[in-house]
Amino acid sequence: MAVTKMEEQDLQRSISVTDHIAQTHRKAQMGDLVLHRLIDYDETDLLCPINHLYNYLPSSTRWLSPQPISLPTSIASALRRKCMKTSQGNPNSIRLRPFEAGLPVHTGLTQFRQCTHWKTSARAGEILLQLFARDPLCAEVNVGKGQSLASQALKQLTISPVDTYARFAIYMNPRADQERARLLGQSMVLIFVFDGSSFLASHVSDQLRDLFVARLNGTLPATTAHTPLQAEMTQLREKLLRCDEEEGNGGREILQHLIEFYHHSPPSAFTCVRDYLDYRYEDIANRFIWAGAKFSLNSSVDLDNYKYKTLLRHLGDHMSIANDIASYAKEKRSFEKGDAAAMINVVHVIAQKEGLGNEQAKCMAYAWQLWTENQISEEIKRLHDGSLLDLEEWAFVDACLLAASGNLLTSVVIPRYGGERIKRAEAS
Repeated sequence: MAVTKMEEQDLQRSISVTDHIAQTHRKAQMGDLVLHRLIDYDETDLLCPINHLYNYLPSSTRWLSPQPISLPTSIASALRRKCMKTSQGNPNSIRLRPFEAGLPVHTGLTQFRQCTHWKTSARAGEILLQLFARDPLCAEVNVGKGQSLASQALKQLTISPVDTYARFAIYMNPRADQERARLLGQSMVLIFVFDGSSFLASHVSDQLRDLFVARLNGTLPATTAHTPLQAEMTQLREKLLRCDEEEGNGGREILQHLIEFYHHSPPSAFTCVRDYLDYRYEDIANRFIWAGAKFSLNSSVDLDNYKYKTLLRHLGDHMSIANDIASYAKEKRSFEKGDAAAMINVVHVIAQKEGLGNEQAKCMAYAWQLWTENQISEEIKRLHDGSLLDLEEWAFVDACLLAASGNLLTSVVIPRYGGERIKRAEAS
């Protein structure tokens, strides 16, 4: 059967990307980083600075080779045209090229973007952290080792806003306009700061959680806000819903899945890796992530659409595994020091179930990540070959792929997992 011109272009593109991925692994091992290749020259002023780089994989993973994942050429082209038409020459994101720059991104995902409104998003997250740090009720919530929720927020404020978890929203929701970027930045902070699994059970922590849930639900009138933090929570709800009135309906789903996340709790044990990943799908707030992706596009797609249910499940596994590999060393140190009550990490589960050492377990987790990436690629092909999605649904799929690549890239460029020892000399 003759190969069409489009198929030949896809093949050449695949070979090119595969070469870039292979080169990235070699560059990361040699420290060959060329950050000016990360973006186009005329977009330098739009780049969120990168102050840290963390290569979290052992060199023994070199036998594992990621395969490129991207949307079909025809779909990607149609989405580019749609984006150019709606942005009217003022796009909300820029493309990042971490492979060309030699960043240690261990994946076959090929599309990475950054929101151009990163200052707005990071500042919104910083303001919310300040309110947590000053809130009298948060000062009474014990998160362990003599720390309160307020002091934990204060610790984050000693770090540059773009080096905290605010960076996740900047990379995971790159297509958001300025107002939506602001709200997504605050919503992301709520996921990380108010992680119920990190609290020590108490009347005060339950009271705070119930208060937040009531504010996000809208069951407390604005006039009952007793602190600036509580007033900000009410305003966040109002602004998310106001965006829905303008276009799309993702704001209410962000609120819904924030509330669901606040009520999740870990089981006492996991029978296998699959059992762990099923729990982690909720623990890493995947439903909230898909709602954020949808909200960033002003979209009204159905998150429960059966057509991409399988794809979202694989992407959710990818989120969990990639994040767990990056965070494993940090979480292991915290657990061994007694700062964490449990190890909720896929590397740990694999090590325990298979009797493996740390490096072996990391390799096996990475192999599972690459297998998941293959499943993602196959599912995209199935959806395309069957003409199962319209362009708005493909835009949502693209946004979810960017959320997955953004999750991974953020783990590489913030000190949350690698600490200050991974700070780049140029950033000192």
